Amino acid sequence: MSGFDVVFIANRSGLDAAAATYRRTVVFQPGEPLPRVGECVILAFEAEPVRWQVQDVAHVFESGAHGVAVKLMPPVD
Repeated sequence: MSGFDVVFIANRSGLDAAAATYRRTVVFQPGEPLPRVGECVILAFEAEPVRWQVQDVAHVFESGAHGVAVKLMPPVD
């Protein structure tokens, strides 16, 4: 059984909108738990891993395929 794509999206503050978005795709296996709204994830978009908080999760169905988009924000402590 093949996995499905989970796209993590985060905005960098202080930059113009065109250059402000990080995107990273991770393949999840069926049955593997998805991040939930309010949970924190550790993810490296560039060199160092950073803690992010899940702001929104959307399931995407297109051309018979299933994917998930996860919107991240800096953590609220």
